[in-house]
Amino acid sequence: MYEKIDIIRVGNSIDLDPFRIDEVLQNGTCTFVSSKFYNKGVYRVMNNVNKRMQDFAINIDKIEAATYNGLVEEFGKGCVDASLWDDVPDGAVVFFYSFKLETELVEPHSKKKAEFIEA
Repeated sequence: MYEKIDIIRVGNSIDLDPFRIDEVLQNGTCTFVSSKFYNKGVYRVMNNVNKRMQDFAINIDKIEAATYNGLVEEFGKGCVDASLWDDVPDGAVVFFYSFKLETELVEPHSKKKAEFIEA
């Protein structure tokens, strides 16, 4: 048995919309698309609407990348949301992520702990 780390000790953070936050809390997993590249690993979540840090962490476990033209060639123009590439330079990639609610490594709620050392 090992001790979990407190949520406030997670140094990486990621902005998620309230829909994604609700989805991961309800289902334990979620996906999202971003023009930013995130490494696999544990991230503390910030709500991108109210700019508040959440009291849970996620673990990004799968990353895929694609270009607009590559997706259009593979699936057809009708299946590709062109708005995902609005902020992406022509020919650049968009990243697709899969993540899960992190419950094994991180204590989801911050707890104020007092430790006393006897002299």
